[in-house]
Amino acid sequence: MNRQYEGSLLMVSNYPSDTAYAWWLMEHFWVTLSRLHDSAGFKSYLAYPKINILSEIVINTSITPVELTIPWTNSEEYAQVKCFISENNIRLIYFTDQPYRSFQYILLRLRGVKHIVIHDHTPGDRPPVKGVKGFIKATINKIPWITADKILCVSALMRQRNILNARIPPRKCVVVQNGIQPVICTPEKYDSLRKSLELQPQSTVVVTTGRAHPYKRFDFIIQCAKKLRDTAPDLDVVFLLVGGGPAMPELKKMVSDNGLEKSVRLLGFRNDTRDLLCISDIALHAALGEGFSLSILEYMSAGLPVLVPDIPSVSQAITQGKTGFIYPKDDCHTVALLLKDLDIDFKLRTRLGNNAKSNVDSRYTLSACTNQFIELFNKIHE
Repeated sequence: MNRQYEGSLLMVSNYPSDTAYAWWLMEHFWVTLSRLHDSAGFKSYLAYPKINILSEIVINTSITPVELTIPWTNSEEYAQVKCFISENNIRLIYFTDQPYRSFQYILLRLRGVKHIVIHDHTPGDRPPVKGVKGFIKATINKIPWITADKILCVSALMRQRNILNARIPPRKCVVVQNGIQPVICTPEKYDSLRKSLELQPQSTVVVTTGRAHPYKRFDFIIQCAKKLRDTAPDLDVVFLLVGGGPAMPELKKMVSDNGLEKSVRLLGFRNDTRDLLCISDIALHAALGEGFSLSILEYMSAGLPVLVPDIPSVSQAITQGKTGFIYPKDDCHTVALLLKDLDIDFKLRTRLGNNAKSNVDSRYTLSACTNQFIELFNKIHE
């Protein structure tokens, strides 16, 4: 291990310990990094702003969980962070979705922190920052003490966003391409799960997964369900919206107001999301932005053709006409037409789904993602 980084590791969660959804991937990174750090003979800590229920993944490791608010918001929280950093000889900090530039980093470095890494999963498409504003931003971002040492980007597109919009020096932006474990569909659960959801054998199932938040546009999917019913009433298409969140009351009202109770199912949070993908036929993902969507990768791995809007961060994994279709943002009419075609044309649906599965299971694997992650931190430990 590089001697200047000898010391303990602090990994920082920006959500409470019982947060669900894509947090499983961060837990995977924490475990991987802690093992790498432990092999060098140093301790690993994981800071949560609030510890409720710890996952088995974290419990079954040598990671020491702590309640610590970092970045801090007041002097009391800073005092706690300052003491913790000094008392536990923290030399490396691994943040998730924190700013590249912060004056708090100066204070962390003054307490002995030698290396700060940010893993950027933040969603969205942002325009390049040019001219005088871009020059000033780029100049400030070269100041070492107030900036992170590395930014891990979840895709090549997100690396370009950080370089062109955030004006982060390219040498500090490293791609660790998001990946997943393959979705394995077993026929044993198919009939019983569809029966439990009161789905008819002939029904075509359209699925979307994610947090029920306005940014994920479940409301748009409900609008598309209404458009499909109004324009093709004879089709037997059922929409499964999987995920809980703050938008649920409005979504339930929207379904009720439009008389869509039979064709739109708001399932809330489920632990069997992958099984639900395996009983589905088509995926529709309408988010306003992504980092690199794990949901979309899982749809593809389950062999589903995927419909996405023409938003670069959302559509980056989809090849038009080969693994799915890219529709104009907010265009329910086009979505309804595409769903109608896929419902009628089983061969098209199968071809797109097979292509999607082959693509994601070869290009976007968790093992490849993990290897990139380890390679980066091995360089720190050299």
